[in-house]
Amino acid sequence: MKMKIELESQEEREVFERMTQHPSREQLMAEVAVLTELVRVLSARVAELEKPWVDLTKEECFEVCVKHKDNSFSLLVAVQEKLMEKNNG
Repeated sequence: MKMKIELESQEEREVFERMTQHPSREQLMAEVAVLTELVRVLSARVAELEKPWVDLTKEECFEVCVKHKDNSFSLLVAVQEKLMEKNNG
């Protein structure tokens, strides 16, 4: 089954159909201002999401290894939990 990706909404399609063939300079400047603000907002959102990855320190690795030395699965889960704690707050 093919997926159809809609590139524009019905509302956008109607607006584009009502637009004059050659928008005025003022219309273009207004659109540029709106798009500039949208880019600024989206850039800020992306910056919030781009949090750097934090690894375990050598001390943390040693501590987890000592605590879970007899069970490799328990060690794996403990490392995963510790990394999630450090990177997801």
